[in-house]
Amino acid sequence: MRLDAGLFQQQVQKQILSPQMIQSMEILVLNQQQLEDRISEELEENVTLERPEAESVPEEAKESADEEPATAAEGAADAESESTEQQDLLELTERYEQLQELQMGDYWSETSPVRKARGGDEDEQFEWIQQAEGRAETLPEYLIGQLRLKSSLSPRQTALCEEIIYNLDDRGWLIHPVEEIRAALQDGFARHGSDPRIGRDPLTEKEMGIALNHVQYLDPSGIGAIDLKDCLCLQLQRDPGTNELEEFIVREHLSDLAHNRLPHIARATGSSIEEVKQAVEVIRSLEPNPGGPFRQELNPRIVPDVIIEPDEKGKFQVEVNSSSVPRLRISPQYREMLKVAGKDPELRKYLKKRIENAEWLIGAVSQRNSTLQRVAEEVVLRQERFFRDGDRHLQPLRMQDVADAVGVNVSTVSRAISGKWFQAPGMIRELRSLFTGGTLKDDGSKESRGGVIARIQELVKNEDSAKPLSDAQIVVKLGEVGVRISRRTVTKYRESEGMPSSRERRQY
Repeated sequence: MRLDAGLFQQQVQKQILSPQMIQSMEILVLNQQQLEDRISEELEENVTLERPEAESVPEEAKESADEEPATAAEGAADAESESTEQQDLLELTERYEQLQELQMGDYWSETSPVRKARGGDEDEQFEWIQQAEGRAETLPEYLIGQLRLKSSLSPRQTALCEEIIYNLDDRGWLIHPVEEIRAALQDGFARHGSDPRIGRDPLTEKEMGIALNHVQYLDPSGIGAIDLKDCLCLQLQRDPGTNELEEFIVREHLSDLAHNRLPHIARATGSSIEEVKQAVEVIRSLEPNPGGPFRQELNPRIVPDVIIEPDEKGKFQVEVNSSSVPRLRISPQYREMLKVAGKDPELRKYLKKRIENAEWLIGAVSQRNSTLQRVAEEVVLRQERFFRDGDRHLQPLRMQDVADAVGVNVSTVSRAISGKWFQAPGMIRELRSLFTGGTLKDDGSKESRGGVIARIQELVKNEDSAKPLSDAQIVVKLGEVGVRISRRTVTKYRESEGMPSSRERRQY
């Protein structure tokens, strides 16, 4: 082993990915929505890329556009006509400068060429803004709106109530105890001066308690709670009925209630099982998250990447959903510009680079759709019983099996299904959900994880609610149909699907 310094030659084999390969892999990972966004960005940035169906120009413009390539072609073909070439080059240079002006100009500027070209009545152009739905009301806005209707509150009391409201989380619970809010206000008075409505008089615990009571009596019921127990009790106290038993269960036996220990609750409260069951129904009707309806969360829009439908003969057909992805092409106009731009190196370099980028993108999108099509077809072929008969018949499937059948690397299959969704009759699911491990059955066949879970769900659904099946009994039931798994695996599958234990499922 040599440790001295020196110059040596060494032959090493390395795999270097070209920019085209990297872009192809990036495009392959994108789902339908992400691909739409990527193409929209490219259409904005690359002027040589266009949608064929978007060519709706006036007849005069079409005639002039048809004349220009012809003139350019004649100028390029006739080497002896120097004046014609110079004129064409001058026109191309002017259009190149206009293009740069369009790209660099501010769209909303009054002097923008795009803005000037639009013309028309701005009221009509932006009418859609007036018709757009406004911002939803937040929980603090809703509560403060109610406060302003209470004429009996002094400005000081209103200001303290607002401070408490702004210390509520998304659920409507207090983020900090009222005493901490009071201490923070006092500290703020000393550092920065007080709110004119509150004044400089010291804040007392009684004042803060009264302000908290005012907030807790606003709608929705349960606002201003310290924790879950307090939230539920506030709602019970607002209920016109007598809820002493329900409040006692919430405060003292909430854990027993969560684990369905109704006999223990009955013994501790001296009530009958029926009385406890009625109280439980009242408690279950309460809202543990009163501020939830005001939480502004947008539901994600799922666009299926693959459509799976049976044909007339009942055979499942696979189609990559490209309806929302625009068809792309290289603009013929800019191809002609490239042909006659030989005397302007900067223009030629500009056009050549963007045309190459556009060709790479078109090729990558085409390859992405082709790979996804082949992978999806192979998956559907192997999971045909699942699409016909449901989750019970989902077969164990590995990515390596599909990769070998399609003739690609397993990493390509992983990228192809990443984040992708399929739509089949009665379902929209992730494509990855069709890949699952399995359990060997007594007859030598395999049962997928999803199939085992479906069997467990079916057993629980059909059990006697007065005597629910334990995990050990479920193991025995599965063994009767040839599925051999341990009790611990049953527990793991049951908990992963949110199924309660046998004690919690029991109906008294």
